[in-house]
Amino acid sequence: MNATVRNESRCVAAIATHRLSTGCRLVLILAALLLMSMLPVPAPLGTVRAAAEAADAPYVVAVVPRAPPVTMSKNWTPLLDRLSEDTGLRFRLRLFDRMAEFEREIWSGKPDLIFASPVQTVVARESQGYIPLVRDSRPVNIGLFVRADSPVRSLDQLTDKKISFVGNKNICSVYIQHELALPDKKLNYAQEYAGSSRNVILNVLLGKADAGAIFSPEMERETDETRQQLRQVISTPNFAPHPLSAHPRLDPAVRAKIRKALLALAASPDGVELLKPLRLEKLTEADYDRDYRHLEAIDIKGLTRWGE
Repeated sequence: MNATVRNESRCVAAIATHRLSTGCRLVLILAALLLMSMLPVPAPLGTVRAAAEAADAPYVVAVVPRAPPVTMSKNWTPLLDRLSEDTGLRFRLRLFDRMAEFEREIWSGKPDLIFASPVQTVVARESQGYIPLVRDSRPVNIGLFVRADSPVRSLDQLTDKKISFVGNKNICSVYIQHELALPDKKLNYAQEYAGSSRNVILNVLLGKADAGAIFSPEMERETDETRQQLRQVISTPNFAPHPLSAHPRLDPAVRAKIRKALLALAASPDGVELLKPLRLEKLTEADYDRDYRHLEAIDIKGLTRWGE
């Protein structure tokens, strides 16, 4: 019997008789420390809590600011509540006062889901790989309008004239400015930003601008009387409207569940009522290559001064 075994035997005997020598105590302490080092180390409480919260965190849905936040919340909250019921997933609406804030969020990739314009979708794809899920099936375009009684009949007659746009970040402004800069047009003109589609129309009707760029869905919302006072000079080709896109970090099964639930909503009368305020009542599946890749030809970041 070697010395270590003899020491362990003496310690066992000492434990049995409750008499521990200094050597036995040392052996037991070392054995206890060895055993503890072999046990798995629990994660710090803060780390465990953070992981649990992350697993239970809602999916953040960032929406392009097309109206005041209170209006956006009124329109989007009922849809997200219903989507949560239908999917078992949780969602949190993220709204913005300024378009530049929304652009920076897209670029950073913080939101899990974004509802963005076609040109913003292109930048979101480039910067973070966002994947379009669904969009409205109705094509849109942008028209350049003059007063119905204007002498302007062709684009070249707008040379050195004033054209009114909503703002430098809006799809109608970006796309029309891109079109007017193409080699076959190269129109020289003065531009002004009116702040809204309604203001653009008023500027044209009141003679403050010679022409105005207007998104077709906005023109459709105007009265027949207003539309009859305007005449279209040119329009862009038709393109797919705003999609709801998902960050690629979302599990494919989650993306599929959200897409399926939204398409099912669009097929039900009560779902259509939820989607109508968002102009999404005729939903279809979106595809980046088919619907938006051609817009990569536009200098989007340059025309919009992205994030500023």
